[in-house]
Amino acid sequence: MKHSDAPERLQLGGFVLDLGSGELLGADGRPASLRRQALAMLLELGRRAGQVVGKDDLMDLVWRHVVVGEGSLTQAVADIRRALDDTDHRLVRNVARRGYMLVPDVGTDAPVLAVVVMPLALEGAVNDDEWFADALHGDLIDEVALIPGSWVIARSTAATYKRRSIDPRLVARELRVRHVVQGSVRHEGAQIRLKLALINGEDGVQRWAETFMVERARLPQALADFALRITRVLAPALIRSVVEQRAALSPLEVSADDLAMRAIAVWYRGINAQNLVEVLQLQERAVALDEQCVRAWGGLCITLVQGLANGWLNDREGAKRRIDEASAQLQRLDADGVQAHIARVIQSFLREDWPAMLRLTQAFTERHRSPAAFNARGMALLITGQPDAAVAALETSLRWSPRDPMVAEVQYRLAMAHFVAGRYELACEWGQTAALANPRLPWPPVHAAALDRLGQQGEARAAYADHIARHPDFGCASVLQRLPGSNPVFVQARDKLVESLMALEGD
Repeated sequence: MKHSDAPERLQLGGFVLDLGSGELLGADGRPASLRRQALAMLLELGRRAGQVVGKDDLMDLVWRHVVVGEGSLTQAVADIRRALDDTDHRLVRNVARRGYMLVPDVGTDAPVLAVVVMPLALEGAVNDDEWFADALHGDLIDEVALIPGSWVIARSTAATYKRRSIDPRLVARELRVRHVVQGSVRHEGAQIRLKLALINGEDGVQRWAETFMVERARLPQALADFALRITRVLAPALIRSVVEQRAALSPLEVSADDLAMRAIAVWYRGINAQNLVEVLQLQERAVALDEQCVRAWGGLCITLVQGLANGWLNDREGAKRRIDEASAQLQRLDADGVQAHIARVIQSFLREDWPAMLRLTQAFTERHRSPAAFNARGMALLITGQPDAAVAALETSLRWSPRDPMVAEVQYRLAMAHFVAGRYELACEWGQTAALANPRLPWPPVHAAALDRLGQQGEARAAYADHIARHPDFGCASVLQRLPGSNPVFVQARDKLVESLMALEGD
């Protein structure tokens, strides 16, 4: 069925795809020679021009009631490209890990997170590093493709620009993307230096740049983690760039995704009560504008649970109902996506269903290599009295996403995990680090309690007084709200935490 917002005729180079007649027409107006299955596939892509169509969907639509392998799909794509003379894959694009997209010459606007990661340039004459540059290029594409709402030009298409010096604005026009990631690799003694830059495809302005270093000897083992770490630094820069570019749009031009992206950008300024109000307003506007906006529904779940945990929302029951509504929408829209997994974990946490939380977070980490998955897993293990396993999961989350707005939350959870294990020096260290990372996050001052347990009462009183100065409404009764759980090991440690804080409160 043709989408109501799709044009009847799409310009594809020297051809026209006529959706009404179901024909691909050449310059002379006559039907082009194209096999039946290939034409059927092109028409399906045309009906959703500018959108990614999954491979499974195409198999079901084109080869209905016929059992064929993926090779048939690949051959049909090759036939289409050959007929259109699409040798550079400009019109029919393979979007990494997701499917195919048809990009006509007119009438299609690229998604706000449309990106191409260019092949990495080698600096110097170190031929044995070319394998690393190629492998890292592929891994970076895979990781960027996991950023919710993004679509990324496939490696095979991006690789056609290897060893070519070309203006990023021209690349953006040719591939119909908004952002170009460029980089170079250089061997420096025992280390590899990677320089990356994010370029605005419209005006060629560099929006972000950073240098990463990794030990040369560790590359084969560290490659995947290295790519993930880079992408987690790139993601906020990409989001900020999108928000800046779209900020001047009129209210009638703003999309739901624009609003959801603005909400994420606000969170990157810091998780606190003031920002929460602005974030919620943006997310609610987004879902009111488009109830299909996965990014906004997922953001609502995260924002509301932060509001509940930190005591920033008055209507707690209303917030819980809204989380349930958002979770239901995510299950409908993208049941296996990162946002849907997060929503299910949040629901299990609010219902204090700890076995379900353990089961869901295990499935989450197995399905998605996401810092959010390991953060959630760490919290589940912490609450159920498994502090050592919690530390491992939380350290993974922190290593993969050092600039995530949730970084202070992860650090506080690490502090509590070490406190549960009786490692008070480490609990103090991580608690102090978290308090510095986000002074406005009203977590219980684990570092103050840890100092008290270490017999350093003077330092403990000073730490507690500093916490109260920043959070005058804090009381020991709020510890249970932030740290629920019934596991005996965890409860015993939590009681020790409250005992120390009450003693400091009395002082």
